[in-house]
Amino acid sequence: MSDDLKLFEIKASSMEEALEIARNEHGITEDKYAIHKKEVREPKKIFGFIDVKGIYEITGIEKKIENNVIIIAKKLLDLMGINLDIEVTKSSEHFMLINLYGSDNGIIIGKKGKTLNSFEFLLNTLVKGCKVEVDVEGFKEKRANTLRDLARKMAEKAIQTDKAVKLNPMPPRERKIIHEIINKYEELDTFSEGKDPKRYIVIRKKKVG
Repeated sequence: MSDDLKLFEIKASSMEEALEIARNEHGITEDKYAIHKKEVREPKKIFGFIDVKGIYEITGIEKKIENNVIIIAKKLLDLMGINLDIEVTKSSEHFMLINLYGSDNGIIIGKKGKTLNSFEFLLNTLVKGCKVEVDVEGFKEKRANTLRDLARKMAEKAIQTDKAVKLNPMPPRERKIIHEIINKYEELDTFSEGKDPKRYIVIRKKKVG
């Protein structure tokens, strides 16, 4: 087992108790480790009164990748002359979601999120072994709602004009939102063309026969 990975099978009456044992006896704390938990065997009672403890697998992965991502993201922001704070909102062995916040929110987002998408793309080319998603105080959910509305409008346009509709380039996450909406229209096809970061979606009516 590598130095940055600690795995324990702990007997306990509940997951909460197992996590408490991991903290107190093995030093697995949230500030130092990304914690992953798994129930191997659930606790149960025999003859209605004898408790048999469950077995829980607690894995702690040192936050070396997290620290590396934050350092790289901060350097990029400094090079761009943007003053923002960084927080990690989700973290696993191969994925991180970081949130940027501060007075320069509008600058990092850019028009329709283009600057944010470019920042995320560049950050992922510099980070190894981990997929990083970047958000700015809930902007992406608002953007997702805007894209859903756009997809419905473009679907109606493709149906009414009987012509293919080409959308602006989008990152994979945003294209997925468009595809999900268009797939609800039985008479329409949707596909992507080009290469990232300039890959775009085409919407058109299905060919008959």
